[in-house]
Amino acid sequence: MKIVIVGGGSAGWITASYLASTVEADVTIIHTDLVETIGVGESTTPTIQHIAKKVGIDEPEWMKQCEATFKYGVEFNDWNRIGSRWFHTFDDIYPFEIMHSPLQDLGKYNAKIGRTSCDYFLSLNKGSGKSREYNDLHGPGETLLERGLSPYDHAGRNTITNFPGYSFHVNAHKFGQAMKNACKFPITEIQKQVMHVNYNEDGVESIVLEDGDVIQGDVYFDCTGFQRLLIGELTDWNSYYPTIPNNRAIAGTAVTDIPFKPCTQAFAQQDGWIWKIPTTERWGSGFVYSSDFTTDDEAEERIVKFYADQGIKYMPVRRIKFDAGRCNEVAVKNVIANGLSQSFIEPLEATSLMITCSTARSFEELYNKNHTWNASKSKALSRFMHRIIDHNKRFVYYHYILSERQDSEYWRNISQGHDAVQEVCDYADSFKSDRWCEQGETKFNRFNLISMIMGFEKTYCNELEDISVEDAEDYVFFKNMSKKHYEHLLRNNLTVDEYIESIK
Repeated sequence: MKIVIVGGGSAGWITASYLASTVEADVTIIHTDLVETIGVGESTTPTIQHIAKKVGIDEPEWMKQCEATFKYGVEFNDWNRIGSRWFHTFDDIYPFEIMHSPLQDLGKYNAKIGRTSCDYFLSLNKGSGKSREYNDLHGPGETLLERGLSPYDHAGRNTITNFPGYSFHVNAHKFGQAMKNACKFPITEIQKQVMHVNYNEDGVESIVLEDGDVIQGDVYFDCTGFQRLLIGELTDWNSYYPTIPNNRAIAGTAVTDIPFKPCTQAFAQQDGWIWKIPTTERWGSGFVYSSDFTTDDEAEERIVKFYADQGIKYMPVRRIKFDAGRCNEVAVKNVIANGLSQSFIEPLEATSLMITCSTARSFEELYNKNHTWNASKSKALSRFMHRIIDHNKRFVYYHYILSERQDSEYWRNISQGHDAVQEVCDYADSFKSDRWCEQGETKFNRFNLISMIMGFEKTYCNELEDISVEDAEDYVFFKNMSKKHYEHLLRNNLTVDEYIESIK
């Protein structure tokens, strides 16, 4: 099989290097430096670890190449109301068996789906509870954050969970280049402009380049960003407006030597929100907003002032327009869209690079079942990816409608006509029989939605589990011992600064 990838940004090189490393195929990538990359997707999820491991590059090496720092989740400031704070960690549900079994039986692989740690937490707290207490039950994310610790101790051992683990802030373009440089399998690279795409009943028949060369393949990946050079002729764009309220962003750099937190920070504003993403070389930062309520000039003034009030200089670099949404079909016949060609929700919760990685991984798994690809396989891939994308869209949407903010027309417009708490509780319960994370996987499950309900200081309003006194005692004991255990494991961990210095 011959795979042809059009587009050389982070999505193109992630797709090319991952598929060259995991499927038996000739991989060709066509790109030109004339196409400017967006460069806002620098916050990632743990799925990125799976991609790097499959390509075969050690974590310290690619961290150096793409200026990476650790990320344990997203800290939301002022979202529910001014002064509120919620930390969404990379942790996961515990199966109920864990709290009632001898330690030698501890492990998710042998556990059945049933009650989970979410059910115990909600029941014992009568549907409410502190977000920090919820986080501490599930893992050391908050502790790592407040102490600025890396996942590694002085002996180089990873002392935190791999389910799902931790993530990174990266220079997204340099991460793609690091995957390209590390790939041990041949990739044909053609640096020419695509002038024409020929279609037939099977999708794309061939691609004509600027010098007249004609490139043919069996499967084509469209990684051309918002151009949608290949997929745009085969399917329409499904816009998420006005469900997702924002359609603009200011992207730039904050110049400061203030120590950074190992998390993405999201600061709600009266008409949008500001992201702060630290790499080893800079603080990437930007302002996400809606043109319905704020002009581009007003938005730039807002973020410059946000940093000026902290004594920090902010340098705007780009003004970005986007239409949140996805292709009606992300894979059609022999064409698969990935990256911004496929979908874009908005920068919140680092969904873009995660979905890019998930698309490449899902293609690999489907193709390697019987080493063929056809239109029915594309339909199956579309159905699977639509679920992932639409789950993430709903999750991003809930960040807005759960907010109690009423201090501007922007927030008042978002909150109109929603019974938000009931909707989120019902959606969370639709995941009751869903499984937990596996290593290197970013799994959208009930953990995230209950975390959000607690983080936005709401009360879970559906029926609580009837938990016996004995089961409750087991849970409380396990919760206390679990926290003591990871506190013990973290005692010799390097700080993030110490670890980054050690791999230079």
